[in-house]
Amino acid sequence: MNVKQMTAAGLLLMLGMTTVGCGPLSGPDTGVQTDVPTSIITDTQTAALTTDAAETVWVTEAVTEVVTETEMETEVMTEAVTEPVIIEPLRASFGAVGDAIVHEGIWMEAQKTARNAGNGDDYDFSHLFREIADDIAAYDLSFINQETLMAGAEYGYSAYPRFNTPRELAAALIDTGFDVVNIANNHMMDMLPEGLAATIDFWDTQPVTLIGGYKNAVDYNAPRVVNVNGIDIAFLSYCYGTNGLSMPAGYDMIIPYLDEEVIREQTAVAGTLADFTVVSVHWGEDSYQGLTEQQKTFAKVFADCGVDVVVGHHPHLIQPVEWIEGKEGNRTLCAYSLGNFFSLMAKAENMVGGLLSLDFVVEGEEKRLENVQFIPTFFYYNMGFFGQTILYQRDYTEALAQKHGVQNYAVSNNKTAAELIAYTRSLIADEFLPEDFPENPS
Repeated sequence: MNVKQMTAAGLLLMLGMTTVGCGPLSGPDTGVQTDVPTSIITDTQTAALTTDAAETVWVTEAVTEVVTETEMETEVMTEAVTEPVIIEPLRASFGAVGDAIVHEGIWMEAQKTARNAGNGDDYDFSHLFREIADDIAAYDLSFINQETLMAGAEYGYSAYPRFNTPRELAAALIDTGFDVVNIANNHMMDMLPEGLAATIDFWDTQPVTLIGGYKNAVDYNAPRVVNVNGIDIAFLSYCYGTNGLSMPAGYDMIIPYLDEEVIREQTAVAGTLADFTVVSVHWGEDSYQGLTEQQKTFAKVFADCGVDVVVGHHPHLIQPVEWIEGKEGNRTLCAYSLGNFFSLMAKAENMVGGLLSLDFVVEGEEKRLENVQFIPTFFYYNMGFFGQTILYQRDYTEALAQKHGVQNYAVSNNKTAAELIAYTRSLIADEFLPEDFPENPS
């Protein structure tokens, strides 16, 4: 018998069977019957001691032997039954980055990279991610806001103010490890309804979870739920606007504008389907590092609706991270803006981004976030607009700062590495920054 599998009832049964199995214990002509529970045997044995010492010695030794064996067995089985069972909590790591904006110089270097590798006129964007790819791939789940459409070459490649990006970027994103791709942003109508439809159809062929692009109302009202390591995570997506381009009549596609009633309905559904709810939201004001009233209002709405994580983007600058208490006493992690992951925008501050890193944890009935960090990133390009790559900000040196291409727009647009450290620390609280992020220069 395997004692580790014995129940408490089995233990009691075995002890009873052991006592009975020993049979009646008595000395010659004592008349003392001992096939009774151990405590009674002990009492009877003591009473017999006054009548016949010789016989009682025999009985005492026999009873002692039986009781000792039973106590030993009881001790072993008790230890086995009471041994604690340790159940490890479920855990899934998550990383999220901000805006991927493909200006013309970015796809030009991708084409140059492909040509240098003997791949003709293809586009190879892999150099953008070489310094960070291993870390992105290490997450169980990772998110990116793909700011620019991928409608296809037939629409012509274009940059600001109406973007269309070579689809080869998708392969680089997937190879880097991105699993969830958001396209709900102010540029999603840049190629009009047909271009948006083509982009949605393209992403639907890729091994990612697409959010923010919805073919119809049914699609729009079905939260994307991803199961990772036994944890269900629901994703919803909203945006503030589409640069004045609206969906014409006659199309079924839905633009997921910020709407409080819709948010309350969709988050309620997501809460019944998943352990955690993550909201991607394109909001705020372009190039403004302060929070708008719209951001403050909807952040509280998300918290009151029980959203666990808000991943914000659009300002093209980093903004604070904070915990917001919902009306039910829950806590919502809100990263108001993760800034740009990569772009060729004009100022050094536009190159600072954030990798929001955390763990989703389920332990019994408890669900929580752990290991929350905002890891600052930095996008580098040289004076020729090439040499593009994403770094961690901690690795951005003064030597690189002296050669950064933002000086092409204006010398004053550049900042030293030390100034940018101070800039990041002015916006992101110490509790969210990694321990190896540099201190403010003295």
